[in-house]
Amino acid sequence: MNAQSLFASAAINIGLALITTFLFSILKKQPSNAPIYYPRRLSDRHPIPIPHRRHQNWCCSAILRFLPSVSWIPQAFRVSEDEILQTSGLDALVIIRLFKFGINFFVACSLVGLLVLLPVNYTSPGGPYMSSHSMDSFTISNISRGSNRDVERFNSDGFIASIYSGLKPCSEERTLCSHLMVAGCALSCYGGFGFIFHAYALYHFMDCSCYIREYNEILMKRTQQLQNIRHQPALFTVLAREIPLCSEHKTHGCSVDHFFSKNYPYTYQSYQMLYDATDLEQLVELPVAFVTFKSRWGAALAAQSQQHPDPLLWITEMAPEPRDVLWKNLATSYRYLPLQNLVVFIAASLLTVFFAIPVTAVQGIAKFEKLKKWFPPAMAIQLIPRLRSVVTGYLPSVILKGFIYVIPFAMLGMANLAGCVSRSKREIKCCSMVFYFLMGNVFFLSLLSGSLLDEIGESFSNPKNFPSRLAGAVSAQADFFMTYILTDGLSGFSLEILQPGLLIWDFIKSHTYSLGKEKVPYLYSLPYFRVIPFVCLSILIGMVYAVVAPLLLPFLIGYFFFGYAVYINQIQDVYETVYETCGQYWPYIHQYILVAIIFMQITMIGLFGLKSKPAAAISTIPLLLFTILFNEYCKIRFLPTFYRCSIQNAMENDELDKKNGLLEVNYENAHNAYCRSFLRPQEENSPPESSSTQPLVTST
Repeated sequence: MNAQSLFASAAINIGLALITTFLFSILKKQPSNAPIYYPRRLSDRHPIPIPHRRHQNWCCSAILRFLPSVSWIPQAFRVSEDEILQTSGLDALVIIRLFKFGINFFVACSLVGLLVLLPVNYTSPGGPYMSSHSMDSFTISNISRGSNRDVERFNSDGFIASIYSGLKPCSEERTLCSHLMVAGCALSCYGGFGFIFHAYALYHFMDCSCYIREYNEILMKRTQQLQNIRHQPALFTVLAREIPLCSEHKTHGCSVDHFFSKNYPYTYQSYQMLYDATDLEQLVELPVAFVTFKSRWGAALAAQSQQHPDPLLWITEMAPEPRDVLWKNLATSYRYLPLQNLVVFIAASLLTVFFAIPVTAVQGIAKFEKLKKWFPPAMAIQLIPRLRSVVTGYLPSVILKGFIYVIPFAMLGMANLAGCVSRSKREIKCCSMVFYFLMGNVFFLSLLSGSLLDEIGESFSNPKNFPSRLAGAVSAQADFFMTYILTDGLSGFSLEILQPGLLIWDFIKSHTYSLGKEKVPYLYSLPYFRVIPFVCLSILIGMVYAVVAPLLLPFLIGYFFFGYAVYINQIQDVYETVYETCGQYWPYIHQYILVAIIFMQITMIGLFGLKSKPAAAISTIPLLLFTILFNEYCKIRFLPTFYRCSIQNAMENDELDKKNGLLEVNYENAHNAYCRSFLRPQEENSPPESSSTQPLVTST
């Protein structure tokens, strides 16, 4: 792709973003669109900032309603994290912190990438792209093999690293930065690629140091949020599965009562059995129960213990929130879950394989010279001025974005087949499926089909040139990913905030079968499974290309700034909080970013080697090992707190409730929370005083 194609893509995406943003600012002010743009405020009965006729100066307000504005963007940046945590929970805040992480990291990378690396790439003596108009002249491809640059350039990078190290409050981070700075300076005698290694090592340090601070802060906020929601029924309740029949009475309910009364005599309170409601006259008891305890301490102890010598009997875990439970999936036998997960894995793999066809076709459009060979009528595009730039610069990323739009919803359906007992676990599983799908198809397959496969045939005839051609092929897709970031960020986020689908549906409904009826808010849950994987893919692209093609960094900064403003608005006004996992998405985000770091390092090892700089390639290997050790440290330091309940904190909360006289009320409420209200006898309006087998019914 040449510069004209990139500028065409940027102009179209920026223009569409401005149009949709201004249109959104006008439509949002119209009272008839409140169910679309303020569904959460309407459901919570909060005031909506839309003027009405009864207000003073209504005529002036009516005029202002039809004037576009971007005031919602600075308002979004004024929203504090405490406000989001209080109104929407930690899971919503995790998404905002993910955007913040991208802003902080890529702004820091841009200081090095744009001020130092970009001039190094562009002014490389003897660069193969110096005399061309290709975007490759700004990438590492423009540095010839074995290039040596002035040693003085390394001093500036060392100065940057020293300042960055001095600003860090953590002594371990200062030590690490010093080591990386020394490693880069030691490689200065190897010329330009030693310098690039130095910048790459600095990127690596910034990523790890930024991320460990993020992990610490999310962990503290999780502890704070658990304290805020300490009255939730889920903290008193354990989900028990694979319950054996009572040998005496031949029922599961009797077995539950006997087992927990014997093994937890001081903390066990009651239980709720699950029944198959296919036939209400003959309820079939399932081997699943919600067991309520008299204290959080008792529930945490029971949930995290192995109850039986046979690990496939009496399987216990902390119960999900009542609003989070997927009742139908509770009927799935625990023994069949591995088989169901295998089926889901095979289905997701097949979808990934079949998706290779449209991705390859998209790359064919992006490479116009190849397109003319495959499809000769495409040469007619050259007859229309500027059309080629639009076709090769804008069209491929739009087509790719259109194809992958349906992937999160398809993966969500597959994840539902895996037998997840809660919506949160289903969406977390879907996040991983979508991310690895995007990594395989959007990133690697785009790289292969767009670059390497085109070079393999030519390399057979000239095998000596294969390393340099391979190195050039890796950076050749930088321009495509620039347009992808533009399309996903500007156009994608603009459509997210405009909600054109709901606008069209509301118009049709308001003029057909719902004519004259009161509008109902279009209230949906925040689509974590759709937002997190795409943002993490952008982080992956940014990390891999931060050194290879620094020109990509400004596009990423704009992507994260705009996404931050959009989702602050959506979280506050549009999306409903349907569950709260207290930040359990963050360990998975850590995993995705760790994958991005590893691929960045593997890419740099290959590029340094192919550019005849073995010292730089060998020096990168310790950084790869450090990343693996860093991940192991995070598993030990942070991960257990996200999946286990602290006995100490549970006991402290129990003691606090005892002082306030709320402990008994809380566990009685927990017992009632997991009893399906539409199946209770009408006379039972008060909580029972003893163990109960009130049916928890689900249809299978």
